[in-house]
Formats: sequence, C-alpha cells, structure tokens
Amino acid sequence: MRQTFFQPLGMNNTGFTPTEAIFSRIAPTEIDTTWRKKTVQGTVHDENAELLGGVSGHAGLFSNVSDLAVFMQMLMNGGTYGGVRYLSDTTVSLFIRKQSARSTRALGWDTKSPTGSSAGSRFSMSSFGHTGFTGTCIWADPERNLFVVFLTNRVHPTRATSKIHKVRPTVHDAVVQALMEDDRRDAEKAEDK
Repeated sequence: MRQTFFQPLGMNNTGFTPTEAIFSRIAPTEIDTTWRKKTVQGTVHDENAELLGGVSGHAGLFSNVSDLAVFMQMLMNGGTYGGVRYLSDTTVSLFIRKQSARSTRALGWDTKSPTGSSAGSRFSMSSFGHTGFTGTCIWADPERNLFVVFLTNRVHPTRATSKIHKVRPTVHDAVVQALMEDDRRDAEKAEDK
C-alpha cells in the first residue's frame, strides 16, 4: 500500500502501525477498561485487528483529512490523480458498485440505502462510502462530484454511545444543503447581471 498508493499519491500521513514518535499527533481512541486496560492511542482500536498485528482489511489504517481527500479525489477521477493512473476506471466502477440486490455492499465500500443511510437523504443513490466503528466516515457522491471526509471519535472516552448514527446523516445533509444554497445564490447573482 505504501509503495503503490500512499507514497506516489503524496499521502505521507497514511499507514498502518504508526511509530510512537507520532502518537502525539493521533487522538486517543478509547479508555479501554476491559481488554487492554489503558488508553488506546496510536494503535488499532479493533480488538480482532490488534490480534492480527494491527493490519487488517477492516481496521487499522491511520490517516488525516488531507491524505484521505487525495485518495477520494483519485477515486472520483476514475482512478487518476495528478495525471497519473493508479487504478483503471473499470476497477473503480467495480469497487463502488453495489454487488447484490440483497445488500447495499460494494467491494470494500457501502452504497446508499433508500432509507436510514449514514450518507443522509440528500446524497444520490449512486453514492458510496465507508463508516468506521469509532465514528469516522467517508461518503462520495459521483453525481455531485462531492465527497465528505468526517473524522470524529464516538468511542472516547467510552463506546457506550450510539449518537453518531444521528450525527453522520445530519452532517452529510448539511453539506449538501449548504452547497445547494451556494448554487442558488450564484444563480440569483447571474440573473441580476
């Protein structure tokens, strides 16, 4: 991942198993009173991924908004970024497309469900995204050429809350609403000229 994507894309703050030297730049995840008996910071939060050495397909990736924006823009560009092709447009299309009528899942992504989606009600049905147990999420709407990276933490100090399930769709709806209002104001200004 580092050689194929992160370094070539300039995603210098993205990777698995960060060194202790950068722990101070990583927000604490949770005060674990059950298994690790310490504050989890700079190591994967997911217990199964921790047992796998901190590297897993479902957990363990550390990043920041800037790096994730680069990755999402590459996907929105159909696999290219900065004039370099990283993935074929066919591969991107396959990864972000719903794979079964029985599920909203794509390959590594979720797609928008008609109701109750963490993407909210204003993202199109062609949207794709991913949510994390700790509260983070990314949703992209190819029809709007829009993506939202929402890095938050619902499990600090404890995982005993589920309010994130209401926050995520509210954030996504607010972003789309703000953009729609900007478009409306721009249209009104153009009419006035």
